[in-house]
Amino acid sequence: MASQPKRAPNFQALHSIIIFVFVIILIPFLSSSDSAVARASPATNTVAKQSEAVALLKWKASLDNQTQSLLSSWNETSHCTWVGIGCNDASKVTNLTLDSIGLRGTLSGLNFSSLPHLVKLDLSNNLIYGTIPSQIGSLSRLASLNMSVNHLSGTIPTDIGMLRSLVELDLSTNKLTGSIPASIENLRNLTTLYLYENSLSGSIPQEVGLLRSLTALALYRNNFMGSIPASIGNLTNLTMLILYENSLSGSIPQEVGLLSSLIDLALSTNNLTGSIPTSIGNLTNLTTLYLHENSLSGSIPQEVGLLRSLPALALYTNNLTGSIPTSIGNLTNLTTLYLHENSLSGSIPQEVGLLRSLTALALYTNNLTGSIPTSIRNLTNLTTLYLYENSLSGSIPQEVGLLRSLTALALYTNNLTGSIPASIVEMCNGWVVWLLAGASYISGIDWFVVVSVCGSVSLFNSSVRRAKRFVGLSIEAVIDGANLRICLKLHLISDRRLKVGNALHLKVCVSLSHRLPTPVKLIFWRPK
Repeated sequence: MASQPKRAPNFQALHSIIIFVFVIILIPFLSSSDSAVARASPATNTVAKQSEAVALLKWKASLDNQTQSLLSSWNETSHCTWVGIGCNDASKVTNLTLDSIGLRGTLSGLNFSSLPHLVKLDLSNNLIYGTIPSQIGSLSRLASLNMSVNHLSGTIPTDIGMLRSLVELDLSTNKLTGSIPASIENLRNLTTLYLYENSLSGSIPQEVGLLRSLTALALYRNNFMGSIPASIGNLTNLTMLILYENSLSGSIPQEVGLLSSLIDLALSTNNLTGSIPTSIGNLTNLTTLYLHENSLSGSIPQEVGLLRSLPALALYTNNLTGSIPTSIGNLTNLTTLYLHENSLSGSIPQEVGLLRSLTALALYTNNLTGSIPTSIRNLTNLTTLYLYENSLSGSIPQEVGLLRSLTALALYTNNLTGSIPASIVEMCNGWVVWLLAGASYISGIDWFVVVSVCGSVSLFNSSVRRAKRFVGLSIEAVIDGANLRICLKLHLISDRRLKVGNALHLKVCVSLSHRLPTPVKLIFWRPK
């Protein structure tokens, strides 16, 4: 009988048996290992095991001694419980917010690369000095960077352009110098860029026009030169463009008119030339328009009348010519209208009387002619009316006396004739300042009545030949006048005094009357 062949061993079953035995043997080791990991996990949150905590403690140690106590909670406890620290679910530092606590020191001791998960860094309103380390570019997740109101110096590092997640950048009110790095063009998510109140120089880079998400750009109070880049017209989401108090030159680009979302436009106190672009009429959301203290020329465009939301219009101290546009009457929300110190001509339009919310009207030092419009009577909220140093003619309208809120009236150095209307004298209260030129006014009024009612009176005599006498008014009589019971001050000023400036001519009359409730001094000018 033939023998049966040997049966092949079942290697699959053998393999299963071996694995089973191996698992049985390994289970105790796995459980002990898991418990070891469980026991070790709290340790990973300790200072010794956390590079983030170590980096923060090193920075604390580098701060000036007297401010380290402000971070007393930064110790051996979990760093996520420290003051100013915010963490995510994985105990990674995402927020470092230490604003306004008085920290003093530098950033050189802070290892930014040890904080790779940082989303917000706010060290504003402290006493941090020194430079901004280039290592800050390693914070690739950073969305908000605020180091404003410190004493940071040096330049803005080029590496700041590596912060591509940045939405808010505020380095304002420091001592930063140099130019804005061109690498800023990489910050395409930026919505706010605040670099104001530094000593930054150079020109505003064209690359700013690539930051199409910007809603606020504030570069004021620096030393920027050159022109406003035309690329700024790309920033169609911009609501705030504040560039005042620099040394910017050239003209205001027409492209500014593309910024239809703009609410605040302040380009004042620069060296801007050329005319005010007519495209400015597109900015119908404007609530602030400050173009004053430049060298702008040409006329005020009629399109200004389209800016119906404006509460303030400041175009003063320029070289503007032509007449005040009648369309200005559309700006019914105006509370202040400052057009002084230009070369404006023509008459004051009657439409000014439509600005019923106006509290201050300053048109002085221009070439305005014609009479003061009677429509001025509608400006019942007016507290300040400055029309001096023009060529206004005719008489002072009785309607001025209807402005019961008026506290400052300046009409001197004009060609006005006639006498002061009685309505003005009746309106005068203890705070009205009189600045009226010409001897014709002085002879047309009972000055004892005026001085008794008005608390402060100033008479400017523009004629040097009349410097020694004011027609119809005896200085000695005023000093001895029995009617001066309410008078606070009387100023008698002429061109001669202003030119000579002889302090010996100043006299002080102490205690006009013992019946006054409080001691009163009368300061006056007595020519020799």
